[in-house]
Amino acid sequence: MAIAATDLVLFASANMPDTDSGASGGAIDLLRRVDFTQIAADDDIEVISTSASDTMNCTIEARLATGAIASQTAALTGTSAKIFSTLGVVNRVLKVELASGAVGTITVRRSVAGATVRTIPIGERGFMALFRKCASDPSSTVNYYIKAFWKNIHGSLSLLNATAKQSADPDARVTHLLAAAVNDTATAANRITAPAGADTLDPDTFDDTDKIVPGTDLAAAAAIGIWFRLQLPAADAPHNTTYTPALTGQSA
Repeated sequence: MAIAATDLVLFASANMPDTDSGASGGAIDLLRRVDFTQIAADDDIEVISTSASDTMNCTIEARLATGAIASQTAALTGTSAKIFSTLGVVNRVLKVELASGAVGTITVRRSVAGATVRTIPIGERGFMALFRKCASDPSSTVNYYIKAFWKNIHGSLSLLNATAKQSADPDARVTHLLAAAVNDTATAANRITAPAGADTLDPDTFDDTDKIVPGTDLAAAAAIGIWFRLQLPAADAPHNTTYTPALTGQSA
């Protein structure tokens, strides 16, 4: 059986800051993912599980239509949908975090019973946007650096000729660069400091070109770190678009 798209998962790294202080990057975080489908229009958010045991607290952080950041923490209600009514109508979701690992499969969606933002698999804790609370400077260009990991979760097959790609970047603000080695744990000093050249794939260039994973193949259970750079020109206007990375290859 060949590797399926669902076997290639984009996980967070251990350090995913939403401020300009503190380390960025590190090892893979297998409890949180950084891919989800943003809501298509302003709406309320609700959360529901396939298990009645999922009654832990859940925190949703979102941006309102006014531009303000809002969040609400509430206890889930298992297989009954919990509407985050205090959070209210939001413009876009930034982060969802469970207080403990999901017992069932948890769905975060528009309310009532609307389009799914993301499911949180059993045992995991949540998901988030790569670049949260980033802003341009009125007089100079600002670069932000965040690390994620493509992981091959197939039990036995390698992804051959594994290649990291840019699939979509509507506003041309994000570029990428792979880690120097598979399963690395390198960090950057903070999210406005680039990772060290020795920790990234040579040539150490952030751009939109396809990049072959070090060693060519991504083995079963292996992960490759990928650094993303968000470059905001001086006095840049707000953006509400979605960047889409991809990992391609072949399997036997």
